[in-house]
Amino acid sequence: MRALILIFAASLGLAGCKSMPSFSVPSLTPYKIDIQQGNYVDSANVAKLKIGMTREQISFIMGTPLVKDMFHTGRWDYIYIDNKAGKRVTQRRVAVYFDGDIAKRIVEVMNDGKEVDIKAALAPEEPAPAGANAPAAAEPAAGTAPVPASAPAEPAAGGK
Repeated sequence: MRALILIFAASLGLAGCKSMPSFSVPSLTPYKIDIQQGNYVDSANVAKLKIGMTREQISFIMGTPLVKDMFHTGRWDYIYIDNKAGKRVTQRRVAVYFDGDIAKRIVEVMNDGKEVDIKAALAPEEPAPAGANAPAAAEPAAGTAPVPASAPAEPAAGGK
C-alpha cells in the first residue's frame, strides 16, 4: 500500500512540472563567438592567379589549400567561412584545377555547387575571343556577292 501511495505522489509531482511556466529572460542569451574558418579568400589574391602557374606559385599566393583530395589530385579547394554571432556572413569557395603541375582552370564554386569560371585556358582549337582592339572584318564591295568557302576556285587566265 505504501508503494502505491509513493507512486501516486511521484506521478502527481511530475504532472505538476509540466504546467510550470518557463522563466526566460529575453536579455539573457548565450554568447556566440565569431568564427573564421579556412583560407582567407579575397578578390585581390584571386586576381593574382593566372593560368599556367605552378602548384608552388598558387600555394605562395593563396596558402595551403584547405582540401587536397587524394582521389582528385588535380584539384585544390580554398574555402573561407566567416560566422558572426552564429550567423553566416561570408562564404567563398575557389577551386584550382591542375594538369600535372600547371594550373589549367580557376573557378568559384557557388552555394548551389555550380562552378563559375574565373579563369580558364583556351583549348587549342578555340580561337581567342575578339577584343575591342581587334580589327573589324572587311566588308565586301557594293554589288559583289561574298564567295562561299566551299566554292571551287576558278582557274587563272591562261591556265590549262
